[in-house]
Amino acid sequence: MAKKMWFGNCRQCGFPRLVSHLLRWNSDGTINAVFRKGYRVVIFPTEFLDGLFTNVEDRLGISIRHLVFEAQSNATKVLFEGTPGARLVSRLNLGKRFTVEFGFNRLASMTGMFRSETLEYVPGSVGIARITNPFQLDLAASIIVGAFEFLEDCPIEYSWEEDSPNSYVITVRPTPEESDVAKRLKMEFSPALPGELNCDRCPRCGVPRALNHLRWVDEEGIILDRRTGTRVMMSYGYMVTAVFREMAKELGEEVNLLLVDAQREWTIRHVGLLGLTTGDEPLGDDELERAYRTYLGDLPAYGQGNPVTLELLDPGVRIEVLNPYQKYIMAGTLQGLFEALEKTGSAVEWEEGRPGAVTYTITPA
Repeated sequence: MAKKMWFGNCRQCGFPRLVSHLLRWNSDGTINAVFRKGYRVVIFPTEFLDGLFTNVEDRLGISIRHLVFEAQSNATKVLFEGTPGARLVSRLNLGKRFTVEFGFNRLASMTGMFRSETLEYVPGSVGIARITNPFQLDLAASIIVGAFEFLEDCPIEYSWEEDSPNSYVITVRPTPEESDVAKRLKMEFSPALPGELNCDRCPRCGVPRALNHLRWVDEEGIILDRRTGTRVMMSYGYMVTAVFREMAKELGEEVNLLLVDAQREWTIRHVGLLGLTTGDEPLGDDELERAYRTYLGDLPAYGQGNPVTLELLDPGVRIEVLNPYQKYIMAGTLQGLFEALEKTGSAVEWEEGRPGAVTYTITPA
């Protein structure tokens, strides 16, 4: 039986105390790591990431997994590099072991990525870990590689083998070869626009009550959305942006349109899972506005942005979002939301009046 990695819960709302101590939900629709100012965290359904990349790959007819792997690995390194005192601690072998056990392993479980257990770690030589319930095996491996590249301050290669159903043993070793892709996929941190978002928060831990439906199963390394029975995770808000930035350089801007359409399809399904719409008929005016506001209200709690205006048009809808974590994914999200609620095809346009402020207009098509 897995050893319980208990985080302790807020006595008022039941939210894990460690999570509320390490993350800050801001009034601008973003979530930041407390110990890494400006480092943005986003909550995703786990099927979103894997489904997004698979969908885009199918449409392009090529694999983008190498880009995704290196972007996720770089994001992990950036997180540790920006943590106060982490580089100093990692210079000592004892500090490296401490970072693996009490930093990386706990962080992986806390964020719902996977359950991690160190089997062997010889600094400068080899690291072996067992991971259970990875949200996606390649992406989980990339997080481990990024963590060890920070610790060892050199490129890392890895291999894995299945240990038991949904459990894998991953081995990492230093390598002299650095990926050319890794050099390109650098994280870019854009400053957030200030916001005045007021949301209902727990008076004790300060976490938005909109997240009360999440349940941490820490001994399994997963987070569940009790509304839908699906799994969610906390991830870095820069990984997707870095991947599609490089793809657009190589393949052109049409890649971003594929991203919009892939997200549109996923959002339609997600709206259905949430029970915001049923049947084939569109909602009445009052129900329609309520459904829009319900879905949009989750975006700040998930760190995905701050929707500041909602205007129901005749026909269509216009929504302004401050600090969308990825403007093309937000375009697909809002287009999918429109189609799910309005029961019709659509077209989406957007205008970025200033950096970080995007107005989306969705109309029937």
